[in-house]
Amino acid sequence: MMPGARSSSAELRIAIQRPAEVIALQARARAFAAAAGLANVACWEVAIAVSEAATNMIKFAGGGVVTLRVGDDPRPHVAVEAHDRGGGIAHLEEALVDNISEGVDAREVSDPRGRRGLGLGLGAIKRLMDEVEIDSAVGEGTTIRARKWIPTRS
Repeated sequence: MMPGARSSSAELRIAIQRPAEVIALQARARAFAAAAGLANVACWEVAIAVSEAATNMIKFAGGGVVTLRVGDDPRPHVAVEAHDRGGGIAHLEEALVDNISEGVDAREVSDPRGRRGLGLGLGAIKRLMDEVEIDSAVGEGTTIRARKWIPTRS
């Protein structure tokens, strides 16, 4: 088990602080999603969303906690919650627009050293997951809650 990880069959909680931990977290998220009943592509979508959230937490907040749960309300799903106590996102609507990184249009910065990212993280999470909610308060931190529906067999 990863350092900082606690789990049960229906929940996995992992504290993350270093970039090297993201790969292990991504693998754990993919395995968790598979055990919950998601198809292979959906497992990768969850893993990538978790990776994007964790990378942002490390980059902008010094780390945080990712929790994965299996839920059934309103229907069966894998829930992802990524929580940090960083500085929050001042312009959340702008942060959800692709290619905007820290308020700068990444397409307009010719030298890649002049930007910290491509500005695709939060938008990618919204595209990969079925339901996403982001709460952020400047000076208090950010919480991302997302769900991926588990197909039910009839």
